[in-house]
Amino acid sequence: MKTKQLSIQDKYNSFLNEVLKERLFESGINLNQLLVDTFIVSADNARQIVKRAVSHKVIKSSSPYTFGKKQYIYIYSEYELDKSSIKIITEKSRPPIFRLLELMDLNDGIISYYEGLKITASPLENSSTKVSSLEDILNLLMKLDVVYQKRDHNNVVYILYKQNKETLPERIEELLMGGHYAKMVMDCSVLPDILRWLGKSNLIGNSNAIYRNKKTPAIGAKHNNLVWDAFTYTRATGINPILGSKADTIEKQTLVVLDVVLSSEYSQINLDAFYNRIQINRNSVEGDERKILPIIIYQSCPELTINKISKLGIIAFDISAIFGTRIYDILNKTQELSVFFKETEKIDRTIESILKTISSAGQDDALKELRGTLFEFLMYPLLSSLYPVAAIERGKTLTRLNERGEKEGYEYDYIIHSSNPPEIVFVELKGYHSGATIPLGDHKTKASLKWFFSKTLPFAIKEYKADIDKGKVAKGVYITSAGFWEDGKEFLANMDKGKLKSVVLNTGYDRDALLELLKQRGFKNEIRIIERFYTKEVQ
Repeated sequence: MKTKQLSIQDKYNSFLNEVLKERLFESGINLNQLLVDTFIVSADNARQIVKRAVSHKVIKSSSPYTFGKKQYIYIYSEYELDKSSIKIITEKSRPPIFRLLELMDLNDGIISYYEGLKITASPLENSSTKVSSLEDILNLLMKLDVVYQKRDHNNVVYILYKQNKETLPERIEELLMGGHYAKMVMDCSVLPDILRWLGKSNLIGNSNAIYRNKKTPAIGAKHNNLVWDAFTYTRATGINPILGSKADTIEKQTLVVLDVVLSSEYSQINLDAFYNRIQINRNSVEGDERKILPIIIYQSCPELTINKISKLGIIAFDISAIFGTRIYDILNKTQELSVFFKETEKIDRTIESILKTISSAGQDDALKELRGTLFEFLMYPLLSSLYPVAAIERGKTLTRLNERGEKEGYEYDYIIHSSNPPEIVFVELKGYHSGATIPLGDHKTKASLKWFFSKTLPFAIKEYKADIDKGKVAKGVYITSAGFWEDGKEFLANMDKGKLKSVVLNTGYDRDALLELLKQRGFKNEIRIIERFYTKEVQ
């Protein structure tokens, strides 16, 4: 009897082997149905037949990993699942995994962890919902030797494809991470300017917007356990029982969430992920569903996807509808600048070209944030000439838990690690027009002198305590193309007598002092650019 049972199982094994030799992989539910239809066995018996085939090593199972509806995938014995087969399997059964792999394919095999959270619509922390977390997805893909994670010098975590089940050479990793970081910066480089435009259009309120910052492009806006490129609220209620003027609390206002993709095409997977996050957010609120106004900003988008956006009732803007068609050239050149800004021989020409385009498009006021970013790039040749052998970091964010156990962090335009003189110099830059004035303020007043010297600088000094203990000395400098009030000038004059003044630089430079410093160092082009493009009345 035992011999007979074995011969029957052998027949089943041979059948399953032939099926998978042709198909390479198949879901458990489909294999079970094939056995039921071919051999007229019960569904329970079919499951046992498949189970025994796996134990006999005739076929392989994806156990313990499932691919939708708790289904295992069964694989031909001589075949290994790769990203292409996983995409085929997951497109219908586990769309978040498919979207993640598709996005990686569209970005040379690399995305950031933040983009992974977005595209999979994953919660930041595990919740009681059935939504898969990004960690669960990555654990599966890493176990299958498809992807791995890598952290760069900006503390950004990336997800990369393995090559033949091996991690990439370090040189290739650095190139991929550097190129992708520039794309992330491009995606959020004009976000504050977009929010300002939406505010002027009365689509959102004019304050309290939380958004993804160009200096920390791998950190999004966190709301209700999900990440967004930006979120805010609006009183623009339309014809509604609650008039906008009476929507005086957040509870009465509509939540606005933004999805912004400027470095590549806004595709169907971006839309699916955005819509998934919207639905998760709506369904997570007890009682009435939360009112949400979703807005998409894109540089390019297929017509089919635009039609689907329209059918879903989502507002979408081509970035050129906001800033004009020259924005494409501006963004592309700014992205190049993010990658090659340390090539000081041509940086001034590139910056001047972008500023000319902004000016000729009449977007000087609309693109204030971008002009500020360009000023930061413009100052790099000056700083590198003052500290020729120092390591200079741009756009560094420092974070740690504060006394309340909350994450606290600040951004630093440049951090200079100098050995001669032995200093760590923290540089704050403000690229404003000549009519603007930086206030003295206090440690609570953002963009003021004391915000930097009394708040963010002491925070950074604590972070670099180990370097300071080894002999480095912490210094600070505030440089602007605008001016200071008299109390600010007196404050800086006193600071120059203290321990925060660098051997090479004073603690503060207003417009006149900056232009004089540039003149002394022979930076004629930088002087011309500031006088032309950072003047109240742009010529």
